[in-house]
Amino acid sequence: PPSQPPAERVPNPRSYALSPQSLKILGESVHSTLDDRLGYYDSMQVWQANSPSTLTFTSRDLDADPEKSTYLGACCEDQALVATLWEEIQAAEVTECLTDTRLKSVKCGDSTMLASAQTEDGSIIRASVLVGADGGNSWVRKAAGISRIGGEYEQHALTFTVSLTDPIMRRAFQRYLVDGGPLALLPTYSPKHAVVVWSTSPETLSEWKGACDEDLVHHLNSCLREGPQRVPSFMEDNMNQSWSAGGIFSNIAYGAERVLDAVHYGLAMASQHPNPTFLVPPTISGIASPKFTFPLSCFQATTYVKGRIALVADAAHTVHPMAGQGLNLGLADVRALVDSLEKAHSSGMDLSSFLHEYNSNRHRSVSVSLGGIHALQRLFRNQDTLLTHAKTFGLNVVQNVGPLRRQLAVAAAHGIAI
Repeated sequence: PPSQPPAERVPNPRSYALSPQSLKILGESVHSTLDDRLGYYDSMQVWQANSPSTLTFTSRDLDADPEKSTYLGACCEDQALVATLWEEIQAAEVTECLTDTRLKSVKCGDSTMLASAQTEDGSIIRASVLVGADGGNSWVRKAAGISRIGGEYEQHALTFTVSLTDPIMRRAFQRYLVDGGPLALLPTYSPKHAVVVWSTSPETLSEWKGACDEDLVHHLNSCLREGPQRVPSFMEDNMNQSWSAGGIFSNIAYGAERVLDAVHYGLAMASQHPNPTFLVPPTISGIASPKFTFPLSCFQATTYVKGRIALVADAAHTVHPMAGQGLNLGLADVRALVDSLEKAHSSGMDLSSFLHEYNSNRHRSVSVSLGGIHALQRLFRNQDTLLTHAKTFGLNVVQNVGPLRRQLAVAAAHGIAI
């Protein structure tokens, strides 16, 4: 990590949201080294446009004992995490690091032959297990002939660092805008800065990426500092037609709408009593870094294992950033793969003996996670008025039913067990 004190730097917008479980997987040494470069948050607030409902997760949802669950998550810069992990690898006596090396071909191997990789200079590296951890455009996956399914979203993400007028108070914010795209404001190690991650159409992002900073800051503040709103009426047009015709159904429609309003607002107010949970995000005062955009996709390899080759993280699956689960899913892959290797080693068996267990367990678990995140993306992008009423009711129920809210928080922090 850089020797310059963190407080004198502007946090890099290329960051990850790490769950407590992911930091545990990384290990105490890595966690300790990164500690002053982590933007911890104790709570996360979610709300949507045209709705009175809000959803707030806190560290208490992970464990009622504050000593066992001191934070809900932490944001970490990519460059700090990579530098720390690289130092850990180089310091290990059992590793050999090859830099500036390109692979020419790979062979998957089988029960009678080791996996092998040939470099461009002709060297051949053989291994009991070859791990492909080379990102969403994985060369290893392609060379092994492993296909994937899924597709690109009709959305891109825009991310950059912003300066704040007030500290973010250890809370992450995410609001679903009228176009369904989530706009997130995430804490960093610097109390003066936060990271914005905005997912929306390529046309909208292109427009705002090229806008002047003053206009962009004004737009961000107007979106993020807007509180809960009234749900649009889905009976208005029909009621007008019925009134003009003197129909009896107008009274029924009007009464049904008022009942729905009472349910929505009653549940929303109940969630804020006796202790209000909704907080207005701090005001953004300026853009503090360059802006980066990237396309969003949801892909999954048809198998994570072929012969002695095992895929992990983005090489195996990519996901929409709205739930902040990309790296967390990848680290869970690593933990599961290590478990299968340790099981084989402790049994005196070939290291590839239990790769099939890694494949079946992780492929099934990740499929559920990807399916859930994809469904949420489609759900919040759809701005149908009737569906907005359903989403409002759903968020209100989750917020008010503690056990359900806690189950969702645990699933996000520790993964889905199947």
